[in-house]
Amino acid sequence: MHRNCFSINFAVVTNLHNKQLATGYMKRLIYTILLFSTALSALATSYERLTSRMDDHFNHAEWKEVLSTSTQMVQLRPADVVPYSTALIAAQFLEDIPTENHFLELSQRNRVHIDSLLQQVYVRTRLIHNAQVYEGLLHNLKSNNKWLARVFNIYLLDFYAFARKTNQTIAIADELLEVTPNSNRFKKIKADALFYQGKHEEAIALYEDVLKSDTDNYEIITLLGAYYSTQDCKHLQEIDSLYLQDAQPIDSVYIARKQHIIDNHLPRTIELLQRAYATRPSKHLQSEIARLQAITPTLPVVTQGKRK
Repeated sequence: MHRNCFSINFAVVTNLHNKQLATGYMKRLIYTILLFSTALSALATSYERLTSRMDDHFNHAEWKEVLSTSTQMVQLRPADVVPYSTALIAAQFLEDIPTENHFLELSQRNRVHIDSLLQQVYVRTRLIHNAQVYEGLLHNLKSNNKWLARVFNIYLLDFYAFARKTNQTIAIADELLEVTPNSNRFKKIKADALFYQGKHEEAIALYEDVLKSDTDNYEIITLLGAYYSTQDCKHLQEIDSLYLQDAQPIDSVYIARKQHIIDNHLPRTIELLQRAYATRPSKHLQSEIARLQAITPTLPVVTQGKRK
């Protein structure tokens, strides 16, 4: 009887002790969580204040202060892209290339995606209407960080293509094509620049090369169809003009010349326009195809001693 009471009393005491331990543990856990939450909240508040301060320095072109504040922001949130982008721009304004390289390397060590970083830099430089800073920064980073040269070249290529800086576009495209010679994207951008410069034959050769593998490229198909249509009609008109200027023309000779174009050039032109129409039907394409299909080798009519 006494043993049973003792056992029961001991079990009760043990149970109470365990509950007290559990309660104490839970209290400490809750306290730790509260402290952690408070610390996180304080850090968040601190970071927001730094961000606000950095934006203010940035808007007032206080570049040394931007660098200082961005450094503090990186320490609090090393994976955030914002402080790296502002630091790179500030360093570029200060012509501080070592600092540019430092923040680039730091961003990569902290696993900040390079595309996110460069896009953020582009957006910020656009907001302050200073494309030269963006361009100069890309060139500096490319020169001093060869391991990322291809990435910087891609951004330079897009920048120059958008700005219609054709010589620079072609130069960067050539650098990229040395590394990736089968890139249709780089070929097309180079072709666009060449075409804009009036170097049509070089551009057309590149477009045709792209079309061999990118057979459904609507933009290139339409461009080639329109270009060939213009050229074919131009050549036919030149034959007619020469015929009208010829004092003693031989009709069969001029008809043969026109027939050569009709047989050997127009079919490809019509085929390209038909492919474009099959992808995106339009009345313009439809009428252009019908016009080309109706062309004959007929020469200008001569009336009252004059040819028309």
